[in-house]
Amino acid sequence: MSIMFSCTNSPKENFSKRTRLFNDDWKFIRDSIGGAEKPDFDDSNWMTVDLPHDFSIMDLSGEDSDDQVGPFSKKAPGNGNGTGHTMGGTGWYRKNFVLNKADRGKMVALKFDGAYMETEVWVNGKKAGFNKNGYTPFYFDISSLLNPAGDVNSIAVKVDNIGANSRWYSGSGLYRNVHLIVTNPVHVSVWGTKITTSEITSANALVDVEVIVQNGKEEAVGAELTINIKDMEGSIMQSSTQIIDLSAKSEKIAKAQINVESPSLWSIESPNLYEAEVVVNVDNKASDVYTQHFGIRSIEFSAEKGFLLNGKQVLINGGCLHHDNGYLGAAAFERAERRKVELMKANGYNAIRTSHNPFSEVFLNACDELGILVIDEFTDMWENYKHKNDYSRFFSTNWENDLSNMIRRDRNHPSIIMWSIGNEIPKKNITDGVRIGKMLVEKVKELDNTRPTTEGVPSFLIHGGWKNAKNYFELLDVAGYNYMEAAYESDHKEHPERVIYSSESYPKEAYKYWKAVEKLPYVIGDFVWTTMDYIGEVHVGNSTYKKAEDIDHRAFQTMDGIPEGTNPDLIYNYMNQTPSTWPAFISWCGDLDLMGDKKPQGLYRDVLWDLSPIEVNVHELIPEGYVEDISLWGWPRELSVWDWKGSEGKPLQVRVFTKASQVKLELNGQPIGEQIIGEDDKYVAVFEVPYEPGELTAIALSDGKEIARKTLSTPGDASAIRLTADRKTIRADRNDLAYVKIEMVDKNGQVIVQDPAKLKIDVSGNGELIGSGNADPSDMASVNNSEVNTFRGKAQAIIRPFSTSGEIAISVSSDSLTSGEIKIIVE
Repeated sequence: MSIMFSCTNSPKENFSKRTRLFNDDWKFIRDSIGGAEKPDFDDSNWMTVDLPHDFSIMDLSGEDSDDQVGPFSKKAPGNGNGTGHTMGGTGWYRKNFVLNKADRGKMVALKFDGAYMETEVWVNGKKAGFNKNGYTPFYFDISSLLNPAGDVNSIAVKVDNIGANSRWYSGSGLYRNVHLIVTNPVHVSVWGTKITTSEITSANALVDVEVIVQNGKEEAVGAELTINIKDMEGSIMQSSTQIIDLSAKSEKIAKAQINVESPSLWSIESPNLYEAEVVVNVDNKASDVYTQHFGIRSIEFSAEKGFLLNGKQVLINGGCLHHDNGYLGAAAFERAERRKVELMKANGYNAIRTSHNPFSEVFLNACDELGILVIDEFTDMWENYKHKNDYSRFFSTNWENDLSNMIRRDRNHPSIIMWSIGNEIPKKNITDGVRIGKMLVEKVKELDNTRPTTEGVPSFLIHGGWKNAKNYFELLDVAGYNYMEAAYESDHKEHPERVIYSSESYPKEAYKYWKAVEKLPYVIGDFVWTTMDYIGEVHVGNSTYKKAEDIDHRAFQTMDGIPEGTNPDLIYNYMNQTPSTWPAFISWCGDLDLMGDKKPQGLYRDVLWDLSPIEVNVHELIPEGYVEDISLWGWPRELSVWDWKGSEGKPLQVRVFTKASQVKLELNGQPIGEQIIGEDDKYVAVFEVPYEPGELTAIALSDGKEIARKTLSTPGDASAIRLTADRKTIRADRNDLAYVKIEMVDKNGQVIVQDPAKLKIDVSGNGELIGSGNADPSDMASVNNSEVNTFRGKAQAIIRPFSTSGEIAISVSSDSLTSGEIKIIVE
């Protein structure tokens, strides 16, 4: 069995007069007051914010106390663990605007890329519409609600994030971009293009373009539709023109096939993009110009060949990712979204699973531009809840509209290779699960049949056990296995045509999950849970010390299904009763920490993926009489450092990761040990070394010859603060950011990992501090303050520029260290 798909795609916002960013100067209040939809409502005492904006990460009113720190509270809905002890509530946003006289008679739409969660919109006091999904995009045609061009219009948006409605940090409010779309009555609809490729060779690509043209006039019109295909330098390569007739108040799908000669294909290594310019002319005048970027590429999935991109096999080294941006909460700043993709690419990932909801459009644009594959996931629940206030309340009435908006917005992205209809979905029974899954798949295929459908399926939620998973997989093109590597080979014997990937895997079992991808052609990839730490699902990756007799390794995730007829609500009711982890607020299961730095488990993956020839981790001293209890998503308490003050003379476990066949270990130039290792050792050599300060060196050898070495050195005393900005020049744009790494270093510039310090951040000039903190999963006090603590020698400041050019000066100081200073140019 082989599934073949071809696609050319990726809409990118055209910030022209047609599409206008609508982010600036909103009035905001966190309150459930009534009457704020009225145009004459007095909002003069409200705060002014620029979007994107997340009110869950804002400090709560009142002073910090034992029960409240910054945005965190012990009163958070549920037990607080899921959302990191943050609060939701109700937020109101208001904004006035005036259309130019030149916009008289035009069609106007208000487009939201996402708002969490229940959103109601009023224009000039009249209801424009509502949206119940916190992650999918939506828009309203507000033309009939507007005052005449030149007069003031009032927009009011109420966003409710009520009760326990998420298993992770969701954020609240208008956390993504908002746009105003202004067009003539004859225009291309919102998300009005679909571009695919029916044929791709080295000589030619047949680009099939569908355009939805709408006529908002009361009379029929004839329009000339021209589609220009441009290269990235803006030169027109090929064009197609046709005449279309539109009856009054109607729309029509126009189709064209355009040949692109010698196409530059989109790939992970070379993410080549083109631009399609759609021009609608009425009476020899341009009525609308709609542009989008796209890429030309083919994808193919089969049990025999695996996953092929442009005819070449690609092993998918992927990761699951949540949508939040650390100390910024869910606010989807363009720079924050792009930086996440840059981090994934830099750390060896070639694919991301949007867990478990659609991400922002700017995130997908970055994946297109940087060359990252994407599994675009719709939702985390269907008709049965995981939290009683979640999207399941609205699924039955809203799923079709919400899924359709997601597909229409996203189907032109070349980075997207699969549509996921859900993750770990609780179902009433097998029959009901098949019913809902079938209707979701049919809707996806109706809107886009160029990509396979999938779903993240675990064993523990299946009625009757894993043997019944076949009922769900028969609906899908590609089977997503959550934590079920043990079933790969036996399932293949029973279902040889099935294409499989690990939709979630455990970090500490990275070896066997990746080896399955390398060994079994029908297993196309592995998506670790997770690539990066996130707020919420607190301490899911924890490791603690316990008495051996106190360790209980039972977990729902290891169960083989539930008895037939069991109400799945009971499972999540029980899971939501776990004790509070206050003051922890971070998951701690990522290969990267909340700042984006590599954690110890990421070093092992570097060796596994051939990104590094050798890495070394050292385990801290385990208290006598205790053993380490590592969660399913956890990692041992080890660091890539040789700085263990207080452990002198005591044996520490040293693990060397390498694919070399031989490893030598030296301490201060003296041999400590030597080992021969192989596949059975999972590329890990383990030594015990009595600690003494100095240099610990691991040497990898092949056939007796050194091929790599890694040295860990004991640092001196902390003497200075070092600042490093991810970029020294940024745009005078409120959607841009600068990330400043703060490090405590000795006189040689080596980071001091073990001794934390309290630091003071000062920002002046053409920007402001909007986020700060460290990677500590329990340091609530370090979030979004001018005073931060270091964790493992590091902290971070996030700087947002004002909308004017100039310079931003950042200074970080402490009582005992030389201050760090850096300047960022804003232009």
